[in-house]
Amino acid sequence: MTIHAAIMAGGPSSERVISLQTAENIANSLPKEKYSPYIIDVKGPAWIYNPGKPNETPVDKNEFSLTLDGKKIQFDVAVIAIHGKQGEDGTLQGYFETMSIPYSTSGVLCSALTFDKIKCKAFISNYNIPMAPEMVFKKGDKIKPLDIVSQLGLPLFVKPNTAGSSFGITKVYDTDKITEAINHAFTEDDTVIIESFIEGVEVSCGLLKTGKHGRVFEPTEIDTKRDFFDYDAKYTPELTDEITPARIPQSESDAVKSMASMIYDKLNCRGIVRIDFIIKDSIPHFLEVNTIPGLSKNSIVPKQIRHAGLTESQVLDEAIADCMKQR
Repeated sequence: MTIHAAIMAGGPSSERVISLQTAENIANSLPKEKYSPYIIDVKGPAWIYNPGKPNETPVDKNEFSLTLDGKKIQFDVAVIAIHGKQGEDGTLQGYFETMSIPYSTSGVLCSALTFDKIKCKAFISNYNIPMAPEMVFKKGDKIKPLDIVSQLGLPLFVKPNTAGSSFGITKVYDTDKITEAINHAFTEDDTVIIESFIEGVEVSCGLLKTGKHGRVFEPTEIDTKRDFFDYDAKYTPELTDEITPARIPQSESDAVKSMASMIYDKLNCRGIVRIDFIIKDSIPHFLEVNTIPGLSKNSIVPKQIRHAGLTESQVLDEAIADCMKQR
C-alpha cells in the first residue's frame, strides 16, 4: 500500500527558502515504491499543494486531505520540514496530535521547549551540561551595556530567543555596539539572549533514535572563514568547511555523542535531530537543539548519514516508519 506523505514546508519565518529546499530533497529521497510525497506550502492559514501552478490546490484541514482530479487523497503521515515558527515551536505538532495524524518530529512539549533557547538551556542545566553564561532581555527593558560586559565579558553573542539559521545574531566586540546588536535581534523576536563567547571547536551531531535503531552520527566540525557560523556561512559552501568526521580526538567525539544522546533522551526528542556544541578544553559545551534540521543535499545531517554508509532514503524511511508505529 502506498503511503501518502504530506511534506509540510515553507512557513512564515526567515528560514522559508531553506525549508522548501529541505522538502524537495525529502520528496526526492523517499523510497518511490513505498511513498507518494506531496510538498505542502504552509503560508499561515493557507496550506497549498503546487502553489502558483495551474493545479494549485488547498489542503482540507478538517480532514487533512487533498482532492486532485476529483479524487480525494487522505494523508497517512506528515513529514514536517518547516524551520522556525509553526514547524519547530510545536504549533503544527499540536494540530496533528488533535487530528491523530502521525508526524515525523518531536512532540509538542519538546518542540516548544527546544524552540525557546532560554527555557531549553534552563532545562538542560539540570543535568550539569556545560554551556555559556547568559543574560536575557525583553523589549522595553533598560539596557546597560557596561553591566552586560562586566558579567559576560567580550566578545559576546546577541541572539533572538526563537529564531534559527543565525538570523538576527551578532557577535559583539565593543561595548558601544551592544545596544545596536540587541535592537537587531529584536527584529526577529521580542526576547533576546546574550551569551559569553566560548573559544573552541564548533561541532554538530545528528541523531535518530527509533524502536529499532539508536543512530548517533559522527560529529561534523564547522570551520568557517566568517567570524561565526552566520547565515552566509551556513549556505555559501566556499565560506565554510563542514568536515565529517570532525578533526577532534576520539575521546572528544565520544563525549559529544554521549552528551547529544543524553540530551535527546532527556528532552524526549523524536525523529531526526541535530545538536550543536562548542568544544573547549576537551569539554563539549551545549549550544542548541535543532528538532527540524536542514535536510537538503548539502546540509550537515545528510552528510553525516552518508558518512555512516547509509542513505537519506533509508534514514527518512526509518523515521517515518517509527512515528507511524506510535499511532
